Amino acid sequence: MQTKKKVLLSIVNKIKKFAQITEELYQGKRFEITRLTTLKSLCKDPDIAAHFVFHLAHRTQEKMGTKEEPTHIKPEKWLQHKELVKKAVFKMKEYLDNKTKENEESLKNLLYEITKLQNEHKKQRWGAVRIIESSDTLLVEKAVECILSPANASFWAYHVGREYAERYDSNYGTGLIPKSAPLMEDIVNFWFQYYGI
Repeated sequence: MQTKKKVLLSIVNKIKKFAQITEELYQGKRFEITRLTTLKSLCKDPDIAAHFVFHLAHRTQEKMGTKEEPTHIKPEKWLQHKELVKKAVFKMKEYLDNKTKENEESLKNLLYEITKLQNEHKKQRWGAVRIIESSDTLLVEKAVECILSPANASFWAYHVGREYAERYDSNYGTGLIPKSAPLMEDIVNFWFQYYGI
């Protein structure tokens, strides 16, 4: 019993640290993205990781619905992105509610579709670089990858969290910056709700 209390206390402290970072981001501070590596320890359990990435994928889908059409993506292609993300969120939920072989196959097929949507590569001096039109779609792709790769769940969960919260601003550079505050708040809210804090 004592060990369980210590584990819970360490989890609560990690979540409170995220809440403190969020508060400071709202006040104009900046943090290195490495502050999110704590997600790896919070997401050691593949089931917890799956629910975490699903939450962020769902929030991303909601935000895509209210975003203006990006100017660098053709309208019909943007519609494709939105439709695939919507389908992916639905299929993830379906799989998390009922982990059948059929639902797993369906999710694997969808992962292939999502990856194919952004599968253009450009040759650089150091090798081929994948061209990403929509970071939102990439986040959902990583979320599906996390759910389908329980052995690497903490790795993928960290990358989904990073994709979700990391931003760039010429005044702050890249990392957790004031623009990241509402996104970090989404992350913190998930953990508060998950553990009933």
